[in-house]
Amino acid sequence: MEPVEFVLPRAGITLRGNRSATRGGLPTLCLHGVLDNCASFDPLAQHLTGHDLIAVDLPGHGHSDPVPSTTCHYFDYAACVLELAHTQGWDRFQLIGHSLGGALSSLVAGIHPDKIERLVLIDAIGPLSAEPTEAVSGLARYLDTYLRGDRHPVYRSRIQAVKARVQLADILLETAQALVERDLQEVQGGYSWRHDVRLNRGLTATFHEDQILAFLANITAPTLLVTAERTALREPYYPQRIGAVPKLRQVTLPGGHHLHMENADQVAGAIGDFLATG
Repeated sequence: MEPVEFVLPRAGITLRGNRSATRGGLPTLCLHGVLDNCASFDPLAQHLTGHDLIAVDLPGHGHSDPVPSTTCHYFDYAACVLELAHTQGWDRFQLIGHSLGGALSSLVAGIHPDKIERLVLIDAIGPLSAEPTEAVSGLARYLDTYLRGDRHPVYRSRIQAVKARVQLADILLETAQALVERDLQEVQGGYSWRHDVRLNRGLTATFHEDQILAFLANITAPTLLVTAERTALREPYYPQRIGAVPKLRQVTLPGGHHLHMENADQVAGAIGDFLATG
């Protein structure tokens, strides 16, 4: 994988990431989860040789600029993904998305189904949803955090930061180390995070479930959903979401939410077969 950067004039930001040495064929854009970065696709890239993989740090993650919007809404990120494709002249491309990246990939594929050749979702399908009252309270909490101007904690050592990252999710120590490497920076007193501090609360859920189902039903690309045996998709609405995507095939593989890093061989095998056959 080679370092790349993409200037997005309309958003006013630059996205940075890595791209495989392989060129030709359809570009395959890889979108990571919240508080992760493009390094989460390094294990898959070692197996998916022969594909033009472009893994970017989403806005506010890793080395990419933060999204200029006040609210960090899912649409802000989806707009950046679509502007990236537009500036690169990708009339058709493929998407591989994990967690937040899977939610964004679902939205993009539903907004512009004509642009997506194939869609791969890793332990994710659609963004989080909320009932109207929950959306109001969630947005209020987010804006309180925004107005307070919260700051990242400072860790005395790198390993302390790695252990803090492990506590956030069901991931191995080695997985956290790979992700932290691109997200950590030296500051006075130790180490702290690069990522946009607003992301510590995640993206605020404001979609109603019916809206999400409408986006999913509009997807026309053949879709592969790779779920983990210890999946994060536990909410009762996920079976209906899976049924809403017209051309979806699902496979469940051993591992937790970051199975594409911790079980890369099997996950890459399923994805490689899918991309080859549709």
